[in-house]
Amino acid sequence: MAEITNIDLKIARETRKIPRWKLAGQLHVSESTIERWESGETQPHPDEIDRLADALGDPLLWHGWMMSNYESYRRRYIHADDRDLPVALMHVRHEVADLLALQDRIERDSVDGKIDDAAIGAAYVREIRELVPALINGLQRLMPTPKEGVPYGGL
Repeated sequence: MAEITNIDLKIARETRKIPRWKLAGQLHVSESTIERWESGETQPHPDEIDRLADALGDPLLWHGWMMSNYESYRRRYIHADDRDLPVALMHVRHEVADLLALQDRIERDSVDGKIDDAAIGAAYVREIRELVPALINGLQRLMPTPKEGVPYGGL
C-alpha cells in the first residue's frame, strides 16, 4: 500500500474543491488545525482520520493513513492471514484504490501539463506491481481449485 502523507490530505481536499474552513466546520476543528495537518506540523488522531474520510468521501483514507503512520496497525494488518478471503479481497481493494488515486493524479497533472516527473511513472509501475500479486491471491481465494488448463477456474 502506498504511503499516505499530509500532502495527500491536502490533495484530497483540493481535488474535491472543499475549502479548509468548510472541512474544519464539518470536523468540528479549527481551520488552523486542518492547515497544520496538511503542512505535516501535526497529525490527525485516528478518530479524526475516520471523520476526514467521511467528509472527503474517501472510505479508504483511514486505512491508508493508519498503514502509513501507525506501526502497530501496520503490523496487525501485514500479519493478517492472506489466505483468508475477506483479507485477500480487502488487500485487492486497497491496492486498486492506490493505483486509481495515482492514476487520477497523473491525469490531473497531464491536463495541467506537469507530467514530466519520472518518479510519477515509476510510482505507477510500482503500484501495478503491488496490485498484481494481490489480484492473483484474491482470485486464488475465490477459485481455490482451478480447472485443469484453465487459470483461476475459467475467470
